[in-house]
Amino acid sequence: MFNIWINKQDDDLANSGNSAENLLVFNLFDKNNKSNVKTDAEQLWRRFGCQSLSDISEDLLIIAISVFCADKRMPRKKSTDNWTRRIKLHLPVLEVEKWAIVKDELERTLGFLSGDNWTFEFRKSTSKLRANKKNTKFKLIDKEKFDSVSLFSGGLDSFCGAITLSENQQSTCFVGFREYNLLTSRQYELFNEIDKAYPTLNKELILFNANPLAPIQWNGEKARLGAESSSRSRSFLFLAGAVAIASILGEGTPVYIPENGFIGINVPLTDSRNGSCSTRTTHPIFLKSLNQILKIVGLEHTISNFYWDKSKGEILAEHNEKLVFQDNAHRTLSCSHPCLSRYDRKYDKSIEIPCNCGYCYPCLIRRASFLAIGKDNTVYNSVYKLNSDFLIQYSNLQGRASDLKAVLFSLRRYFKHRDDREYIRTLLIRQCPLSLDEINAYERLYHQSMNELLEMIRYEDAQNEGGLMEYLGLKDLIEDVKLS
Repeated sequence: MFNIWINKQDDDLANSGNSAENLLVFNLFDKNNKSNVKTDAEQLWRRFGCQSLSDISEDLLIIAISVFCADKRMPRKKSTDNWTRRIKLHLPVLEVEKWAIVKDELERTLGFLSGDNWTFEFRKSTSKLRANKKNTKFKLIDKEKFDSVSLFSGGLDSFCGAITLSENQQSTCFVGFREYNLLTSRQYELFNEIDKAYPTLNKELILFNANPLAPIQWNGEKARLGAESSSRSRSFLFLAGAVAIASILGEGTPVYIPENGFIGINVPLTDSRNGSCSTRTTHPIFLKSLNQILKIVGLEHTISNFYWDKSKGEILAEHNEKLVFQDNAHRTLSCSHPCLSRYDRKYDKSIEIPCNCGYCYPCLIRRASFLAIGKDNTVYNSVYKLNSDFLIQYSNLQGRASDLKAVLFSLRRYFKHRDDREYIRTLLIRQCPLSLDEINAYERLYHQSMNELLEMIRYEDAQNEGGLMEYLGLKDLIEDVKLS
């Protein structure tokens, strides 16, 4: 088990009673002290001229930052199955009684999100995080001018979500995570285009970061653990930041997380992907559980996804005629590793970083959605073409072709069982139960999204010398389905 102590200013680790040899420490101190978590989360409240958050909002943010730090710095390869970690967090909170009530539910909810076994030990804290001042280099935001908060990642769905909210005349504070400078520039670029398209509407973009360095062992040395790239808990941190802003705007302020429902329901592409190898950020079970936790601790802000029952192609079709979409959608980033292409520049000097690789699962869904509306102006990494040669060259389990192979397998499975309603519904509820209305909506959505992916595969076959439809006998199977 990873046993992790989170420090705030008022903690006395020496008297904690914890075993020294088993303890790793993250210090959430002020910037002038020995913090090994580099964060500017204080921008979430200082941008509004506030010195601090409410106690319960700060607690949620501290918990989310701590979970993210553990997730990023505890390698999955050190677990027995190379994935599922056992992590115990000793957390300082201001409202310890409230968090004790939801402890079990919080552990289950985050376990569902990240695929790990979480244990929380809450202790009473009295210090506020970075409450020593309220100045900011930015112009102060007037909270009275805003009525909603929405996540804004620079991705295609969140960009469309910003257009939807603007079309609905909602004055929105958009919040995002600043992970790489190149991604940050793209986020601001896309937000500025939204701002220009709707000049009379109040809107702001607030970005924050949390960069955990190596945890400290009891003896003061940095733990030699490496890092973890999967970061399934990152969305929890995004949402905690969004809820923090919502709590400043006022009770009942809604929080939106726009994402297509196909990604949200996250039907495993193959049997081996039945864990958290794909995101569960907007899965209805996660959002319901998190909303219930927020309600119990007194945070009256509902998190919702207004794209939950739409395919990505259907979302794009809603905005296809809007000029701001036509001019900028190709600049959004759907890729799971948008900066990885820097390693390919020795083959193609024209690659712009960050870019969409074109072959990861989110990029494949992106390609299918643009094809559904007729045209894709995205410039993908030109080093890789989606054809049989690509499948052969990158055939290892974790290779570049692994997601494409999984999509092809999923399409074959779908067309083999397409008319078996009970089988399709079993896939939809494999991870957890759904209501009848949800099952009906997701069933329609699943058919729609799988057909979008099929048309993309057919198109790529025509463009790149074929071979994909022949993989696993997919072409013959589809022909047999048509004949029957």
